[in-house]
Amino acid sequence: MQHPEGLIGWVDLSTTDVEAAKAFYTGLMGWETEDVPTPMGPAYTMCRLRGRLVCGMGPQPPGQAEMGIPSTWNSYVLVSDADATCAAAAAAGGTVLMPAMDVMTQGRMAMVADPTGAVIGVWQPVDHQGAEVFNEPGALMWNELQTRDLDAATPFYAKVFGWRWEAPPEWEGYRIAHLDTKTSEDTSNAGAMAMPSEVPAEVPPYWAVYFGVEDCDSGVERAVGLGAEVFLPAMQMGPGRFAGITDPTGAMFLLGHFTPPA
Repeated sequence: MQHPEGLIGWVDLSTTDVEAAKAFYTGLMGWETEDVPTPMGPAYTMCRLRGRLVCGMGPQPPGQAEMGIPSTWNSYVLVSDADATCAAAAAAGGTVLMPAMDVMTQGRMAMVADPTGAVIGVWQPVDHQGAEVFNEPGALMWNELQTRDLDAATPFYAKVFGWRWEAPPEWEGYRIAHLDTKTSEDTSNAGAMAMPSEVPAEVPPYWAVYFGVEDCDSGVERAVGLGAEVFLPAMQMGPGRFAGITDPTGAMFLLGHFTPPA
């Protein structure tokens, strides 16, 4: 594996309209896209930033749109054994939603839900090792769990993926998952917070995806000009400025940038 086991190393978009999504994200992020044929039918789109893999996208599985399931960004944890991870997830009180399956020669994939219902992907790399760039404008910069029961959710990820959780005193109510096998000085891997009370009860816990931009406010303006809507106006959150965006196909994500130290 090119990345340490337990890293959230890939995200992809399951969308109701791939062509609309490609037009939006290439305009917003500057991604180059390549449609890769699959034996299952629809192509899978690889998105690159100056030639380096950032993420993927593909059409929703049949029937999901009719069920009212919106376009969704999915996060994937890199593991050495997807089958063993599924067994560990079930033992830790989670639910295996999609058992491990081969994806051509690219790797082995599964989907699991934590005890609070938040869904996360599992990816065992073979040919496809995950994203090739992180933490810069146009690339994945953060993944964040929003759930109504942090105390039920966070031990699950510790048991299944080996994450070590900390609660920074300066960010009340926020928790950060550390992956101590990361080779960089920064071992943070993901965040978790209680879902805001104003979120409707029918919205399930979920993993939010953050992408970097040079400037949050101008990024929001550009996204709106490309047909997006804003569900969270730009604001300072912790060490950066972030905003919540709903893309033209209905998928929610966050964009932002970290503020340089004074």
